Amino acid sequence: MSSLSWLLSLSLRRKLLLFSALIAALPLLFAGQSLIRIARDEMKSSANERLVTTGREVTSQIDDIYERAWLAPLLLIRSAVDSKQASVGEKVAILTHGIAQLPDIVALQITLDGDRLPLVISQNRFSTRLTEASIQPLDVLRVPPEAVLAAAPESGAAVRVTAVDYEPKTDTWLATVVLPLDSRFSGARAVLSARIDLSRIRDFIASQPFRQVGTITTVDAQGRKLFDPELDETGGVKQLSRREIVSKALAARAGDQARAVSVDTYARPDGTAMLGSFAFARSFDWAVIVEQKEADAYYAADVMIESLFYWVIGGLAVAVLGAAVFAHRISRPILSIGEAANEVAKGNYRVQVRNVRSRDEIGELAKRMNNMIVQINERFELAKFVSHGTMDAIRQSDEAGVRLGGSRCEVAILFADIRGYTAFAESHDPETVVETLNFYLAAQADLVAAHNGDIDKFVGDQVMAVFQGPTMAADALRCAAAMQTHMADASAASPDRDLAIGIGIDMGEVVMGAIGARNRMDFTVLGDHVNIAARLCSAAKPRQTLATVAVVEAATGLDLPLAFRALDPIALKGKSAPLSVYDIQPATRAVA
Repeated sequence: MSSLSWLLSLSLRRKLLLFSALIAALPLLFAGQSLIRIARDEMKSSANERLVTTGREVTSQIDDIYERAWLAPLLLIRSAVDSKQASVGEKVAILTHGIAQLPDIVALQITLDGDRLPLVISQNRFSTRLTEASIQPLDVLRVPPEAVLAAAPESGAAVRVTAVDYEPKTDTWLATVVLPLDSRFSGARAVLSARIDLSRIRDFIASQPFRQVGTITTVDAQGRKLFDPELDETGGVKQLSRREIVSKALAARAGDQARAVSVDTYARPDGTAMLGSFAFARSFDWAVIVEQKEADAYYAADVMIESLFYWVIGGLAVAVLGAAVFAHRISRPILSIGEAANEVAKGNYRVQVRNVRSRDEIGELAKRMNNMIVQINERFELAKFVSHGTMDAIRQSDEAGVRLGGSRCEVAILFADIRGYTAFAESHDPETVVETLNFYLAAQADLVAAHNGDIDKFVGDQVMAVFQGPTMAADALRCAAAMQTHMADASAASPDRDLAIGIGIDMGEVVMGAIGARNRMDFTVLGDHVNIAARLCSAAKPRQTLATVAVVEAATGLDLPLAFRALDPIALKGKSAPLSVYDIQPATRAVA
């Protein structure tokens, strides 16, 4: 056996051990003590510079956002409101239009001296967000008149940020900006104020690359931590003023030292050695504190010192020779396996690892990788032919696999059948028929998935879908309306494919589980409600959706853009008494 073959037959661990022994045989050409000392000094200088630069960049961006994105538009709004040529109605329109164009300004308020009910114009999107959190929007967005008047000077055009508040239910920080007005309303002094959502500043700080190696903390003049609050036992924002660097920053702010200050090494209360700096924003009374663990800043130098002994006893020549010999033999198959893994990640399940001939662990890994890709491809293709319920049943099965039988559950069932399909198939070639059928079925499957449903099966040109959960009735009704709309749009776009669908919907208790034989099963739902939905589908006219009373009652009270019209009871096959049903159509609503 040749030397190369012997090496290739060794295990990967032995190859690495052999390679390490060769590296350890000869010393390096020179030791790296002086290089480590220089590197440590450079790292300290670089770390301090990065801390200071990050603080300045963050505060500069905060000021830029405030002055360009918020203050400048607010000054234009104030100028328009102060205009003597504009009527009261026009000024209100200016406020309404202005807030609609500024996504971060969530409320504008005009406060009159002596008037306890200020005019508040809020942003609809933010008000809806507060309402969904069970908060009265005015409780958060309206600023008390006495606070606004106290913060505004009697004269002059000064603009002030008076407060920054935190709303824990929506995790939102809001700033209040006060802009005195020169004009008077009914002889009373007037003040324009704005509530600003600070999410843009918060997101900017959160996206800083420095946060991968350190921390960026924003505190206000009271030492409260902003944007990533730590709440105390009373629910208030925790104070950080006891931290050494925070107390230094607050003292520097009080002394008008509005510049970035480099801080020597200090220790946190838990004993962690830190490097830090702080900078101040012009627009807010905030300090931005940038910190990094000293161990992280000097990590590379510490590793170099710890490894110096091994560097000295190493052998540069053997290392180069070993890298040249083994790099090609070892790295090429690993790269091939990596390329195949990337292709699998992109969804290419037909790729194979090729040109790997070694007989060690890497060669065995390549074979297993190829076998795994084949099995993934088989399972991926198989998953296209079964419902999500079937896949869930397989995932939840034990070692014995999926067993025959089922369990009772509450579901909504939707059947949709294409009308006119038989006539269409007789008048068109088979390729066109199949293409058309796949087009409609694919669209219906997408709509079912978009409305939290699951395709149970396709039966010719008919779709059976199952909906579960507390909103299953509403989901099924919305899905049916979307299907009818899509069919109408498709028919309008292609008059030669004038097809429609009839839909039947029912809900109730069914049995869901596996039926069939031990070696051939079908996971589906069975029960009277399934039969009713199927027969309602058969009874529905083209472009008509029929739903039972149970479905309509379950959706009652929900804001659905649908109209429910009760029909005369209809007789269904297998039912002794006629069944009350509703015709579901899109509701016609007036546009305000």
